[in-house]
Amino acid sequence: MTDRNNIFEVYVIKTGEAEVPAPEVYWMEGWNKWEKLSFHALLLKGKELNFLINTGLPEDLNERNKAMVNFAGKRCVFRPNDIIKELKHFDIEPSEINGISFTPLQDYTTGGIRKFANARIFINRRGWIEDIVAPENKKHLPRNLFIPEEDLRYILFNAWDRVVLFDTLPDFNIADGINVTWVGCHHRSSLAFRILTGSGYITFSDCSFKGKNIEKNIPVGIAENTLECFDAYSKFRGHGKFLSAYDPDIDSLRF
Repeated sequence: MTDRNNIFEVYVIKTGEAEVPAPEVYWMEGWNKWEKLSFHALLLKGKELNFLINTGLPEDLNERNKAMVNFAGKRCVFRPNDIIKELKHFDIEPSEINGISFTPLQDYTTGGIRKFANARIFINRRGWIEDIVAPENKKHLPRNLFIPEEDLRYILFNAWDRVVLFDTLPDFNIADGINVTWVGCHHRSSLAFRILTGSGYITFSDCSFKGKNIEKNIPVGIAENTLECFDAYSKFRGHGKFLSAYDPDIDSLRF
């Protein structure tokens, strides 16, 4: 029998939105079309643990939106939601969040990190090294868009005693009922979280931007490695509910 202490109530929180050219979402498809994206955090409410996957967009989006305008024009600027206001809908204060993690390490997932002063910060070691502190190759984006300078300083100098660097060989249990594995595909810090709910396991990952990616076996358009997409889709397709990280269809879902 399943231990009820290991089961989480899961709430999908929309933390922002944007529009992007469709080939960013679907590899070599959708020319001259646009796709709407939602950015999401997952609130995991357990008997002894309140866990947050992603912490929302940064308050200062000037650098991010300058990059987006340079990429494809004003249509694709990021528009944020206040994650603290969203959490209040579930009667959760920032101080009640005792664990946070991210997929991937980007400004739109780490932007609210400084608001959760009581949380242990779970960071995948491979993503931390290869995306943030010692990337092997020059990235197509500046590090400040992977993680804003003030948030990086916060992690290194204010919150380092709360940081848990974890490895995923092949996976890692953050807690009973929360398992995480490295998937790559979009970024070196891209992960898949599998969470036990009352209705079974759900998986949340940015290796698939929208449901069509995994359903139709179409890699994301801005994949760093398309073969990793195929590997991830094969692993997770048909094994419980899969939540594609930027799909508006998962806005406000509950499990």
